[in-house]
Amino acid sequence: MSESDWLDHISIDWNDFDGASRISGEIVRHLAADRASLRRMVMEAQQDERLRPLAEKHYELTYIVLYDALDRGLRVRLHRFTKGLEDIPHNHRFSFSSALLAGSYVHTIFDLERPEDAEPGSRLWTLDQPQGTHEGASVQQLEMVGLRPALATVQNAGSSYTLHHSTIHKTAMPDETAFSVFCRGPAQKPCALQLQPDSESYLWKFGRANETPDVLASRGLSDEEYRGFITVLEEAEVI
Repeated sequence: MSESDWLDHISIDWNDFDGASRISGEIVRHLAADRASLRRMVMEAQQDERLRPLAEKHYELTYIVLYDALDRGLRVRLHRFTKGLEDIPHNHRFSFSSALLAGSYVHTIFDLERPEDAEPGSRLWTLDQPQGTHEGASVQQLEMVGLRPALATVQNAGSSYTLHHSTIHKTAMPDETAFSVFCRGPAQKPCALQLQPDSESYLWKFGRANETPDVLASRGLSDEEYRGFITVLEEAEVI
């Protein structure tokens, strides 16, 4: 038997956002409360030939996948957000629920500023799409001239929330490294939006099917990095 067998009986319909928020929220809060179960899922995932390659490292975030059943509406991940870093404003291809396991981060939600809402003559942001990130897919221009913070909160250990895939947000970790358990649904659109305020530009983030092997390999975790990730979880008493 696997530690995650109880998840085999759960299906989530993300077209019913309120219902999906309730079920996915219950999943992440359950795992946050049962650290022994969470630890066993981490150890099982390390040996799982299907889950192990789904782990990824990014500038401010590293995650491993603990359970994958997107055909039933859920994929569970464990995240580490690095102290002193922050991501760029972005949305997602999927909606998700998240529960903070340890540490904290500043969570900011943004509104786009459209040309019709701005001062006359405001400059449009430009598309800056890297090579290898949209294989077989076209990218579209976005009519926007700015980004406005709408809400900022501090998420601490024990807090949880659900975010719709259309919501633009970012996390910042000025004081400490943070850890969370995360339950996402299947992609509900082909690409997500990533914004770069310093250069007033943006790009589209596609899924793995539209990324080159080099791009995918650059995000993968080596065996040593995966073991190191688990060591950090243990030292932080997350598992």
